Amino acid sequence: MEPRLARALDRWGLSNPAPLAGDAGARRYFRVAHPQLGKAVLVLNPMSEQAKNDPTHFEFRALQAYLDPVVAVPTILQADDEDRAILQEDLGDLTLEHRLMSHPEEEVAWAEKAGWILATFLGPLTFGAPSAAFFMQRAFDVPKFDFEWAYCRQNFFHDFLEKDPPKWLDRMMEEIHASLEGRAHFLAHRDFHVRNLMVQGDRLVIIDFQDARRGAATYDLASILFDSYWDWSREAGQHLVRRVQVELGWGESQLWEELNLSGIQRNLKALGTFGHQLVHKRKAKFAPAIPRALRHLRAHFQRMRHQDGVLAVEHLLRISEEKLRGYPGDEVEGYLA
Repeated sequence: MEPRLARALDRWGLSNPAPLAGDAGARRYFRVAHPQLGKAVLVLNPMSEQAKNDPTHFEFRALQAYLDPVVAVPTILQADDEDRAILQEDLGDLTLEHRLMSHPEEEVAWAEKAGWILATFLGPLTFGAPSAAFFMQRAFDVPKFDFEWAYCRQNFFHDFLEKDPPKWLDRMMEEIHASLEGRAHFLAHRDFHVRNLMVQGDRLVIIDFQDARRGAATYDLASILFDSYWDWSREAGQHLVRRVQVELGWGESQLWEELNLSGIQRNLKALGTFGHQLVHKRKAKFAPAIPRALRHLRAHFQRMRHQDGVLAVEHLLRISEEKLRGYPGDEVEGYLA
């Protein structure tokens, strides 16, 4: 047993650690037996030589303390800074994605709750944040966007598709990055989608928020409205949009002008992640997310009347579906059947 894990079990009187799937990052999760609560989740943040300066552990704790009075987040039960270990409440395994899959008739109700969280980030959590807070000092700026676009070019285009993106897309991304940098005034969760929202009774609990930073007003809305893991109905999508629009006081054309830009950037960023997970990690569960993200991307270009973009994405869709046939797994077979 890894020494850090053994120390945490002994320190907090825990037992029976069972690894959990976790997210796409380097954090490791274990469901453990807790002497009073029955179950809890132990999180071990990166601590290798390479990750020595990774602030994730401390940022999670600080953000949890800021968010907790306003929105539902996991309760921290214990923490050890030296080992970068956190013991938090066990939220179970029911993500919003799974709840929607089993109860699609509840979609509008859950969209209302998610919309309330979006509006809360844009309102109280943005304007109540100290300007010197670390999460308000970092932002989605051009260097950050350029890094994410380079990651997409490498992992999705080069490694997965084995082709270069069109040159006009490189130029467009430069323009989008510059525009979105100038709009980065609001606190953004940074990865707000149906797999990072846990269902507990009638409430949504936010997880994986340690990378929060300033972003455009529509960044989180784009993340969940154009979610790579779930296709919202038109009615549910309207509820998500309306909550944000009312909070901002924006007209429809103003909102969608920015939302299309956020959607293009966000979906391409996600495609880079999916390409990496498929090619380098061989995780077939991410396969269905690629065509879904591409369909969202096509819709952005359709709304913008960018015919070259529409045709290019249709071509990428055909190539992607053919490539996915080479990845074994029930998720892939189920999608292509």
